[in-house]
Amino acid sequence: MTQKKVTNIGILEFHFHIKYLHTTMRICKTPQTNVTVFTTKDILKRIETYIDDKSKYEFILKEENESINSFLTRVEKICNEKIELLLVNTIQTSMIDIPRYFKFNPKCKTILTVHMVNHWMKTRFSFNIKNPARCIDANISMFFIKRILPKFNAISVIYSPLKDFIKQNTNYQKPVYVLPFNFYDEKQKIQSKKKDDIVRIVLPGLIEEYRRDYTGALNVFERLFEKYGKKIQLCILGKPVGASGEKIINKCKELKDKGYNIVYYTGFVPEEEYNKKLVECDIIFSPLHTVTKRETGINEIYGKTEGSALPFEAIQYTKPLIVPNKFNVIDELKNSTLTYKNQDELEKILRDAIENKNKLEKLKQNAKNNSKKYFSIDVLQKYFTTEILQKLNEL
Repeated sequence: MTQKKVTNIGILEFHFHIKYLHTTMRICKTPQTNVTVFTTKDILKRIETYIDDKSKYEFILKEENESINSFLTRVEKICNEKIELLLVNTIQTSMIDIPRYFKFNPKCKTILTVHMVNHWMKTRFSFNIKNPARCIDANISMFFIKRILPKFNAISVIYSPLKDFIKQNTNYQKPVYVLPFNFYDEKQKIQSKKKDDIVRIVLPGLIEEYRRDYTGALNVFERLFEKYGKKIQLCILGKPVGASGEKIINKCKELKDKGYNIVYYTGFVPEEEYNKKLVECDIIFSPLHTVTKRETGINEIYGKTEGSALPFEAIQYTKPLIVPNKFNVIDELKNSTLTYKNQDELEKILRDAIENKNKLEKLKQNAKNNSKKYFSIDVLQKYFTTEILQKLNEL
């Protein structure tokens, strides 16, 4: 009997995206692969809580006194010796990071994750009078990006509509893969038995007004609290950032002082608490501003040119979503996602969720089915094996 060939895969991440690194590791580690993770001691320490069996992977760590350029030189040497496919998870579109990859050119096949499509594939220079220094940095980086991107054999994105946008709106000709930000793990205890009739809604993420319309959302919930009292709970699951974040927290305090069932945090939310609230909730909600205004002068559109962690938290915790109708919802989640175009529609949707328990339970069941059917680790590994590994030589 012929033994199946083992493919040696490398994953490079020394910036952040801890959860995405874990997802990539899980997807890549199959019975036919060895996985080497090139990262830092700090990232390894943070990711250890997610790893089920550390011995499945080899970790090569940046030393404390080692420069990033020296580390990349070492990574390239190791890749040339034993790696057949290297996944580069994060390159920042800044002159602090981009030039490091000008000489980085391992002999193995390489795939770069593109998190912000316009920043990587925009052809015209940008301008932002409010932050000219960052804008100049982005424009110079664009010069290097056009020379770095062709070095990679393919790119990946975390959300399928980003792939569609690239195919339809850019001249990129190489393969584009979709490796999602998170996955459904049946081994996790992500369902909790309800002990009451409270409809719990969680709004996750850093509290910044430019990211989400918190003011409009809180106005809607204030009216719902007045009508339904403690039958509904809103949890603002994130820490406030800057003056706008503190303004939102102050509004939450006002609602709390009125006796309304609102939960919020004034600092970093511990991982255990974060998970607990998402496990207990009935719905994940986010009043996203779909167009993100960047200091670089290059704007991105959530769900179109930039991915959001939001759908993947719904996938991981098997929860229904409520999002603005401008957010590009993937087909696999449409029967577990509700959308609205204004505050009146949002209020109507939430009233229906509170009053129509059968409809809410149906949405929750759809969410669970979607996670298991489309985003289980087995499904994602099959995609990785058939669409990437088996076609590796074609890259």
